Amino acid sequence: MPSPDVKPTPGLGPEYLPTLTQKELGGRISMLGIKKANTRSWQLFILGILAGLYIGLGGQAFLVALDQGAGKIVGGAVFSVGLVLVIVAGAELFTGNIILVVGTMTGLISLRKTLRNWSTVYLANFLGAYGLAMLIWSTGLLGARGALNSLGELAVKVADGKLALTFGEAFTRGILCNILVILAIIMATMSKDIISKITCCVLPIMTFVACGFEHCVANMYLIPLGMFAEGLPLGGQLAMWHNLIPVTLGNCVGGIFILAIHPNRIRQLVYLWQHRLDPPNSAPNPPSEG
Repeated sequence: MPSPDVKPTPGLGPEYLPTLTQKELGGRISMLGIKKANTRSWQLFILGILAGLYIGLGGQAFLVALDQGAGKIVGGAVFSVGLVLVIVAGAELFTGNIILVVGTMTGLISLRKTLRNWSTVYLANFLGAYGLAMLIWSTGLLGARGALNSLGELAVKVADGKLALTFGEAFTRGILCNILVILAIIMATMSKDIISKITCCVLPIMTFVACGFEHCVANMYLIPLGMFAEGLPLGGQLAMWHNLIPVTLGNCVGGIFILAIHPNRIRQLVYLWQHRLDPPNSAPNPPSEG
């Protein structure tokens, strides 16, 4: 029996379809948020720590690329390894889980479950990213306090630059960042094969990094790493929240904005609202998001 992913083309033989059909995509996107909302808290916590670790590894690759003179475009491309690992290997990323707001708006997911997911994943992302920053600093790859190498000096420069942003600058850069992150997740969800998923992650993430937009989970790694290199005590590191708070708010606004105005998403919202009282597994497939 032929694979459902392969459709015959007259005179050309089987044709592989690298993306989901409209019907398949609609069901996949609709159930994704419901699955996340019903995941147990301890599972969310572990997967959230992994996501913070993955994004931090991407942040470290970004610093190495810049230190080698590769520039922000190449740095953004290697930074995207973080989202690739989240999507392909599996993890829970706060900025991606903004998609739960769609189910909350239509009554399929309770506000309590959405807030439980966001708070658990946000804390776990922070612990994963901050823990990796501590680990990387302890390796000596950035030099030592008072004797930083070029990579260590770059880490301090990046952290200081982020902390120098005003509330408004950090907020608006956060909005633009998560528009691209959500689009990357939507496109990766549409794709069936690993290479397509990787490509869909790399291009939007490379764009937001090259443009200088702000991602809260990335900053949970990059700012503490610079602070460790500067030798700031734990109390002094609380200043990171002057950046993380506005960037987090901006990431939320940007994610909700792109989810709300996308034409296919609007049709899906209407559909889900009309069928909000039906059991999720029994309702027909809603319109697609992609």
